Amino acid sequence: MIKLKGNIRITTKHEPDSPGPVFNIAFVPYHGRIKALEVRLTRHDELVQYLIGIRLGDDQASLWAGRARSEGVVLIPEIERSEAQLKEYGLME
Repeated sequence: MIKLKGNIRITTKHEPDSPGPVFNIAFVPYHGRIKALEVRLTRHDELVQYLIGIRLGDDQASLWAGRARSEGVVLIPEIERSEAQLKEYGLME
């Protein structure tokens, strides 16, 4: 099982047809290329639950989701996951 290290990038966009912000989540590896996908979420609490699902603690998930909402772009450093886990989370083909 191959483990990949990298960052999780969360980009917040405000779209006119959406009632609130839209969060795009992507895995950005430290080196190499992967067939990465972006996960799109439309609610803040969905983002928190997604981050908990990818094995961040409750407090860390809330912290990063709050930063993403207020700052626009956030990189969560030092994420190490297997290819299977990234596929399970929808971050990789």
